[in-house]
Amino acid sequence: MKRARAGFTLIELLTVLAVVGLMAALLIPAVQASREAARATSCRNNLRQIVLATLNHESMARALPDLYNGRFLPRPRGPIDEFHFHCWRTAILPGLERADVLASLNLDLPPTFFENQTGVNVALSTLICPSSANPTPNLPDVFAWQETWNVATIPGRRVGTAARTDYEAVGGVRARLPGGAIVGGVESDMILDGVEFGAWGEPTYSESRSLGYRKARLAEVVDGLSNTILIGERAGRPDCYKKGMPVEPYSLTPPAARGWGSVGAAWALSVHFEWLVSGPGQAVNDNNLFGIYAFHPGGANVAMADGSARFIRETTTQAVLRALCTRAGGEPVPGDW
Repeated sequence: MKRARAGFTLIELLTVLAVVGLMAALLIPAVQASREAARATSCRNNLRQIVLATLNHESMARALPDLYNGRFLPRPRGPIDEFHFHCWRTAILPGLERADVLASLNLDLPPTFFENQTGVNVALSTLICPSSANPTPNLPDVFAWQETWNVATIPGRRVGTAARTDYEAVGGVRARLPGGAIVGGVESDMILDGVEFGAWGEPTYSESRSLGYRKARLAEVVDGLSNTILIGERAGRPDCYKKGMPVEPYSLTPPAARGWGSVGAAWALSVHFEWLVSGPGQAVNDNNLFGIYAFHPGGANVAMADGSARFIRETTTQAVLRALCTRAGGEPVPGDW
């Protein structure tokens, strides 16, 4: 009597492999989507902590954190100085339970001095989005503030590096391009022409000189705290991204721009106010040089002035985005955006 042979036929084996492949094709995207959902939730939790620390500061100081902190100058003298003050994030460190980092910073000196290298290089997980695709772990070049400066001396002396962040204050939106001229190689007071300001207040300029910066209070947000974005994602800096794709690795053009803090990549360094403003007609997730930008599929996370954290879609209309980024426009804001 012949004994039956054990095993699979070729057709059976191919069938099993096809089924396994089909199951993997269905399962892997689901697992990836689940992981991204968890990362997006973690990102919103980060923003919730940041905005609550910001609101706590506003409650105690009766004003939102200053965008330009430090005792080495009473205020920025012009746009270049605005890249060398201690940032608004420095002011909320106690609310993030990192008073130790604040104590390590010398506010009598700019954060761009070597003496502050230890503090500005502390990596703060709360300030990093888990979905961030940035391959650069920090801002590779920090250049020292200069008592006197001109275009020829920018960027200046390199002093080290600084830890990065994926979250930024939302300063407003630009309804139209500025109509100002260039004065001494620096944009004039018309640089903020056409800007509709958000909750953080605004600076004023005259022929490239700073006339001051007005700190703002939440009481001035007449559009409603739940309708006004205070902080949003600006992920991926100091590398440049556009619509999810790397456009340019770290280093801006011209090279002198590297001395300007790479447009706010470091959590401890302030930035020229213009970089806090979305460009005319700029959508969510368009690019990470201006505006709101994230690596979450379909949108980005933002923190509202009422302390909540929400997801804003890439398809949000310009009218709604403009209303959300300004404090007193009086525009209607739908409940679902």
